[in-house]
Amino acid sequence: MPRDRNIARALERQRDPSLPPSLELSCGSCPILNPAVPMRIRLEKHESPLPACPEPEDCPLRRFFAEAAARGAPVDLDIGAGYGSFSRARAALHPERRVLAIEQEAARVARSDVAARIAGIRNLALLRAEMRWVLEYCIPQSSVAAAFVLFPDPWPKDRHARNRFFRLSNAALLHKVLAPGGVVNAATDDEPYFGQILETMANAPGFEPTAPESRSDAEKTDFERKFISQGKRVFEAAWRKTRRAPAGAV
Repeated sequence: MPRDRNIARALERQRDPSLPPSLELSCGSCPILNPAVPMRIRLEKHESPLPACPEPEDCPLRRFFAEAAARGAPVDLDIGAGYGSFSRARAALHPERRVLAIEQEAARVARSDVAARIAGIRNLALLRAEMRWVLEYCIPQSSVAAAFVLFPDPWPKDRHARNRFFRLSNAALLHKVLAPGGVVNAATDDEPYFGQILETMANAPGFEPTAPESRSDAEKTDFERKFISQGKRVFEAAWRKTRRAPAGAV
């Protein structure tokens, strides 16, 4: 069940014809981004062969990356974008870049979409999908300039730790989609999780530590503002993609 109780209202507002065109990428026919239960099982098990994109020429995600490449615009990836405060600010402050925000919850995507359209932002795209599958199957190789994983769910209970985003398999997926020299930026308020993030990335082939990108006040996430107001410490780190490829398959 979605966490946002106002999902119907958010989706209705997103369909408001008085607003500029939606920034959400519609991938309704894609068996990977909108999989039925049997396909979800195959995706989790990495069973092959997986179906090809049914309409590769009309895929909005492929078109987003093709248009960015044609314009020479670097692409930034916001993984787990939430309500999109960071991705909207990032896009507004850097009109020369393209920002792709990925979030699983429909209400959050809808509310971010409406806010971006009202603000007149057009270099932002929103995608409601499972992040791992987008990284593994949909984003072109070496096409992302920077990835931001800001305040991911820490899944604090031991039995849920396997759901954390930062694990070696996902690090390999980030390495695949990042361009040479591309950077992964991470931030969290959870010190134990931060320790695991550092350990994971230290053991992830193809990355070297680098300075986290400085973010303006406008680029702080909703969670970040909340944590700062509570006097909590924010932990940040970043890693640059090197040219050596990760060992082993994803």
